[in-house]
Amino acid sequence: MIIINYLFICIIFGTTFLAIKFGIESGVSPLFSAGVRFTLAGLIVITYFLLKGQNVKKFILSKRLMYIGFCLTFMTFSTLYWAEQYITSGLAAVLSATGPMMILLFQLRRNNKRIERKQLIALIMAFAGVVFVCLPGISQHISYLWVAACVAVLIGEAFYGLGSITSKEVLTDFKSVSPFLINAFQMLYGGIFLLLFSFVIEKPNISILSSWDAQWPILYLIFIGSIGGHGLYSWLLAKTNPVFPSTWLYVSPLIASVLGYFVMDEPIKPIMAIGGILILSGVFIANWSTFSMYRKQGKLFKKEVEVSK
Repeated sequence: MIIINYLFICIIFGTTFLAIKFGIESGVSPLFSAGVRFTLAGLIVITYFLLKGQNVKKFILSKRLMYIGFCLTFMTFSTLYWAEQYITSGLAAVLSATGPMMILLFQLRRNNKRIERKQLIALIMAFAGVVFVCLPGISQHISYLWVAACVAVLIGEAFYGLGSITSKEVLTDFKSVSPFLINAFQMLYGGIFLLLFSFVIEKPNISILSSWDAQWPILYLIFIGSIGGHGLYSWLLAKTNPVFPSTWLYVSPLIASVLGYFVMDEPIKPIMAIGGILILSGVFIANWSTFSMYRKQGKLFKKEVEVSK
């Protein structure tokens, strides 16, 4: 299930790039769209658990979950959406791919450990692959705003790393609680922060939401992207380590490029195929120890089932 769910989040997040693009093209303010998406997704999941009789009082006004929502949802998406006004989506994808490295560096610093050479090489391989995949769309005139946008995405990814590590700690402390519920609260808080920021910065036109062109991308992002994708991300954080699930940031740009080719007739060039090979190889090597561990556990479980029969 860990490998299957990892593949699911790679595919889901790969499709969300396209849904976000359709949503922005419909005229909805980017930060407002993201705020609506995460706020409603959080409320829907919390309501579901309330109807099941789950006690959620201890998570209301939780400072730790507010911090995770601020880091993982607000800072990651506000910086990314702002930056994409001044840099291409290809460059944004490359800069976002620093996320797993940020997590690894913060994790090593907290544990006072040195980075394994094999894992570092693997992450660099995957990062180089993302560069190759996105290279055709990176060329752009450099300006002060271009530099500021690049720095903003990197800052957002640093907060993504901090949020992922803190989320892992909270999930460990509340093992009996569903990761989907904990993720719902962080999405709710992050979504509220995004909405407040949007009303200050963007002054969004809410009437645009009355059109189906604006509604369907948000609905897709709520149920598939946020509830499904981010919920599974939290589940994988609870079951594994923060670096493993975050490597979706390498695989999803590749999936997004393939979808762009089939759905929007975006070109695919030979260098992108080289990038794809590097991404898949790097991700496989970086997560080899995780794959091996769960493969062995699966074999042991299978033997236990056979013995019990």
